[in-house]
Amino acid sequence: MQERDRAIRPSTRAGQFANIPRNSRIVSGLRVAFAATICTLVVACSTSPKDPPRSRASSSPPTVSRADSVTAKSDVATNTETQKARAKKAESKRKSSSTRSAAAGKSADSKAPKVAASPSPGDAAGTFAWPASGQVVGRFNGGTNKGINIGGNPGDPVVAAASGRVVYVGSKLRGYGNLVMVKHHDEFITAYAHNRKILVRENEQVKAGQQIAEMGSTDSSSTQLHFELRRKGNAVDPMPYLKAQPPAP
Repeated sequence: MQERDRAIRPSTRAGQFANIPRNSRIVSGLRVAFAATICTLVVACSTSPKDPPRSRASSSPPTVSRADSVTAKSDVATNTETQKARAKKAESKRKSSSTRSAAAGKSADSKAPKVAASPSPGDAAGTFAWPASGQVVGRFNGGTNKGINIGGNPGDPVVAAASGRVVYVGSKLRGYGNLVMVKHHDEFITAYAHNRKILVRENEQVKAGQQIAEMGSTDSSSTQLHFELRRKGNAVDPMPYLKAQPPAP
């Protein structure tokens, strides 16, 4: 009996499933589930993956390192210093140009003769006689000419403009030639230059109108008398101190 049952019972697991009817609901459900799984896998493989979302770090601005920051600041400082140096150099050139222009102006002004202000003669106005009879060929300017120049002929008389004492006779002063200087009191001194011949000596007393020399051209390009009047040591314009009109030649 047992042997008969063993022969009828299936010996394998496959034989067990073979006894299950093919149209059973379980088999149908398994087939449907398996087919759905296969379709899902096929669709997933055929579909291209979407681009991964950008991270927050990618949207943020690039990070600047400390070295880059220091380099940028150094470049800015260098550019600023360069601009300052250029501005300073331009300002220096401008000042130098202004200084040269001012110096050139002063040099031109110094070359041009100026008429220096002369103090008022006061009571001494018109008290001195003309030292020579001739025309005035050069006037006082306080710079290149500290007196007046009176033209004439060689040997024309040169006279003392006022009474006084001869304090100098000689030719050691450059530019004056043969020179005579007469002191009048303690305030005035008269000088007579370019003489051909001197007729007085030092410490000699002379009177107004007395001949003291002969007109000449020593240390001068032409025959003339250079006459100076000094008041308290300062050269002044002789014209206000001389009589109104020079004597006729």
